Amino acid sequence: MYYKPFDVPLNEYEGLVCRREYWDGLGTEWGWSSVEEKIIRLAGFVQQGGNLKKVINHYAKGRDEEYRGRIQYCIMDYILKLMTGDRFHIHSKVPFVDRIKRLTKEELVKLLSDQLKESVRKTYYMEQGTIKEGWEIKYDNPKTPDELLDKIDRQHRRKYPDETYYEWSHRPEKWWGYKQYLW
Repeated sequence: MYYKPFDVPLNEYEGLVCRREYWDGLGTEWGWSSVEEKIIRLAGFVQQGGNLKKVINHYAKGRDEEYRGRIQYCIMDYILKLMTGDRFHIHSKVPFVDRIKRLTKEELVKLLSDQLKESVRKTYYMEQGTIKEGWEIKYDNPKTPDELLDKIDRQHRRKYPDETYYEWSHRPEKWWGYKQYLW
């Protein structure tokens, strides 16, 4: 199935993606569209120059901790879908998933934005003898997901040289263990 981003001005687009449908995986609204459709719509927003960090922070503002905590899980679902297809999910006990869980909220949002720009593209398909436009999710980055995370880790170590290995290695338990959330 082919989906398309919204065809609206950027300021209107921002309001469309700043809703529970995109940032609350436990809300009823989450079921209004598939994860693929959400990704393509978010990619359309980012590829038009939209600021995902601004949208997420606006969505989180004034919400209870319970709702703010769900944001990072949605972001993780999107990143895993973009980078690995359906191979891993958020509760997979694999080093790759833990590496993503160690990212700060700024790093997490930047990774999502970069992946939306890189992995979602316009495509054309034939339907009943007519060429139509659709969008597809296809990981075709020349760097592997681990190479991208290595780069983020190097930048993080330069930015936070005083952070201990213990602090860094225990972030998944702290931020994803229902003790403390990123937003």
